Amino acid sequence: MLDDRTRLEFPASGLAELPLRFTPQVLRCVAGGPGGHPLNVLLDTGTDPSAIDLGLTRRLGLRLGDFGLGSDAASDGVRFTETVLPWLRLGDLLLRDLYALALDLGQAPFPVDLVLGYNVLSNLTLSVDYTHGRLRLGHPDLEPPEPVAGGATLPLQFFEHFPAIPGATLLAADPENGPAALRPLIELPLVTIDTGSNGALTLGHDLAALAGLHRGTARVAGGAGHGFTTSCDVLQARAAGLRLGPFVLTDIELDAPASPTGDLGRAGRANLGNGLLARFGQLTLDYRRALCVLGPPAPAPD
Repeated sequence: MLDDRTRLEFPASGLAELPLRFTPQVLRCVAGGPGGHPLNVLLDTGTDPSAIDLGLTRRLGLRLGDFGLGSDAASDGVRFTETVLPWLRLGDLLLRDLYALALDLGQAPFPVDLVLGYNVLSNLTLSVDYTHGRLRLGHPDLEPPEPVAGGATLPLQFFEHFPAIPGATLLAADPENGPAALRPLIELPLVTIDTGSNGALTLGHDLAALAGLHRGTARVAGGAGHGFTTSCDVLQARAAGLRLGPFVLTDIELDAPASPTGDLGRAGRANLGNGLLARFGQLTLDYRRALCVLGPPAPAPD
């Protein structure tokens, strides 16, 4: 449910459409708001509730609450407070009195002024056309689109407030049965969908260990991961495949935080980012009906 101060005002058609800014593989768009300058907005199914840059709130003179500490994907020490943005316009969709947490977004690896999370996205149908670079924000009374040929509609479950697909399986190569054969490696009972992530499949610390992501292993590389406010060391590898509903995708990029902190430090966490979601070309999340519509997957990139 939306915070009782926040309202969504849809156009008569019930649908707002706007260009997708997909660099670097996250769902961003440009919106209008107070202050007279365009705002960089991230649509993030992995955030609850929405968030706004603390510096922006101060420049706009918004009222702030008391400060506390919260968590993001990789840290348990995110300093935040609360505020309300009077209005925000996304194409023909108008948000009034948007409730958001105010925190320092200046450390994000891309420009972002606002992050729209569960308290907004759960009250609309989000459709992403990765192929043509478009976002569609639909009134929840509108039926979701039918999947195109080769696509599928999957049931959604929710991990806390994050949309998730049940019953995925990480796959390993099975050379005894041929060069293209795959065998189950790890069952993933629930895989969250994170449109704020540019990763492919991110595993929590315990699942990463089962998948063989150990520091110092020949096939495991090191890298850096970034949240909104922090960065962390990550382990990177590849898996032979992933079974997701009726689809089998091959050559899956894996990553995992090197330390068990933040949201991904909890047991059983597995997370799909745009690095994998974009391979479907189209994605629709209907929170009200608990449905996920996916287009046919493209082959793994070279």
